[in-house]
Amino acid sequence: MKQNIFSKIISIDTLLSLVFGAAVFVFFGFFYSYHLNYQEQFQLFLFTPQYLLDFANHPGGLSDYLGNFFTQFFFYSKNGALILAALLVILQRTILATSIKLGAAKHWMPLTFIPSILYWNLLCDENYMLGGLIAMILLAISCFIYLRIKRGSIQRITGILLLILLYWAAGGVFIFFTLFMLSSKFTGKSKIGKNDLFFAVTLMLVTLVLPHLAKLIVLQYPMQKFWIGVNYFRFPVNIPTTITTVALLIFVIPFILWFASKMAIKKAGLILVTLTILITAVSFGFIRNSADFSKEEVMAYDFHIRMRRWDRAIAMANEKAPTSPLAVTCLNLALAETGQLGERMFEYYQNGIGGLLPDFTRDFTIPVITGEVYYHLGLINTAQRFAFEAMEALPDYQKSVRSIKRLVETNIINGDSEVAKKYLHLLQKTLYYKKWATRSLEIIKTEEGVEQHIEWGWLRKARIQDDFLFSEQEKLNMIGLLFMNNRRNMIAFEYLLAATLLEKDLQLFIRYFPLSSSLNYKVIPKHFQEALLYIWEITNEDQTKEISYPINDAIRARLSAYKKQYGNTRDARVIEKGFGDTYWYYLHFRN
Repeated sequence: MKQNIFSKIISIDTLLSLVFGAAVFVFFGFFYSYHLNYQEQFQLFLFTPQYLLDFANHPGGLSDYLGNFFTQFFFYSKNGALILAALLVILQRTILATSIKLGAAKHWMPLTFIPSILYWNLLCDENYMLGGLIAMILLAISCFIYLRIKRGSIQRITGILLLILLYWAAGGVFIFFTLFMLSSKFTGKSKIGKNDLFFAVTLMLVTLVLPHLAKLIVLQYPMQKFWIGVNYFRFPVNIPTTITTVALLIFVIPFILWFASKMAIKKAGLILVTLTILITAVSFGFIRNSADFSKEEVMAYDFHIRMRRWDRAIAMANEKAPTSPLAVTCLNLALAETGQLGERMFEYYQNGIGGLLPDFTRDFTIPVITGEVYYHLGLINTAQRFAFEAMEALPDYQKSVRSIKRLVETNIINGDSEVAKKYLHLLQKTLYYKKWATRSLEIIKTEEGVEQHIEWGWLRKARIQDDFLFSEQEKLNMIGLLFMNNRRNMIAFEYLLAATLLEKDLQLFIRYFPLSSSLNYKVIPKHFQEALLYIWEITNEDQTKEISYPINDAIRARLSAYKKQYGNTRDARVIEKGFGDTYWYYLHFRN
């Protein structure tokens, strides 16, 4: 009978781990997947010995290296979700195994989920790096290995060797391993002897000396780096206190469970159920508060733009209108690339010209998105500068694979094939970009190959080859110069007109619109018709005279209805119901 109960408990503990892993996978794979894509683009993992050595030459480097290794698989979010689920389950199961080895009862096992839940909570912030989780797993594994060895001189020697290896592999968490080894001596049946005291003194001395010894070997890092080691956070100057809490719990929880088991509390099933429900409820609240779905939305738009999934970006906006300025920027580019900017842009929220071309910000995110717009417009040198600025602004000093890829494209378009080859040879040492780099090297062998490329060939014709000074205050003039350089560049033209409409500068709009003659519009886009008709009616004194542009009868009828309602009420909410998708509504009611 006891054996059957024990078997049921084993099956329950395994089931709980599987359910937890499934929950992590579903969350990151289906609800928070674009955070994983976001992480992948801001590193450049190379399969080279030198890349490994660059990480291995300082404490905690191995954890960072393994973190970057796994992060490269985030290119496909389902792979990333599976990796995160596996790592968090491994952390939980290792703590459970350590607790059982120490003598804890399994009905306390829900408590072993707490460190994994806390780290799941941390990973909702896109600036937490995966190397930190690897370091925690290495700490938990070291504790388990130490307990697996029978007490005595072999265990003590192994413990010191493990401490040194853990320090170099995972950095500062080695302190908690020292505390674990010292505390484990009080759980044994035998009394603490002289050998144990000598071992404790040796452990403390090794713990204090290791960082200083490492500093003598590797001179170029500050002393703080030798005590912390791993880049837990993208911004190295900020060391979140939650990290210390997680490491402390990995060390403490096995002893808490051991102590609770020694108290011989009965009703194991009730304890198991109660703890499981309580921890599940608390963890749900933690994750809900930590997850930033407004950022997830922007990351989703950005990923679709990066992958040229224009229709998916528009489909997102159709399902839920974007309100974030960067999301609007991505949506407008998608509309322009599909020939719908002049037709549909005011069906969605617009935040002025910043929704077309955001101002440059010295960080590593906004220039990436803004650079996409400049690239597809044909302002290649500006796109190249933004890619480089974004990569150099990375606070953890890594290289961005997305920026490297963009630098390849801009140099190819500008004819600097030798520079492009240097970047391509780097990308050939990656996993997901190797084939693209090899194909690109074949294309740039001849000028004909570049000219025939659908994207690069067109952008080479559209780009401005003459030097000019980029100015944030002269965006309209720059787009105008771009269009005059190639009057088949429809995206540049529609951005030019859209900018005048968003700035509510109708005089510039009517001055620029005749340039559309080189584009041979079969039908003038709807919002351009709305602006033309509105300008005509407020400037033409002779109302019997017909406008010289072909205006759809439905638009004429809507303007008449709009004027009537606008004359009756100036309540924006009332007018929005019937005319919120028109330029007239934006002109009168959007600031």
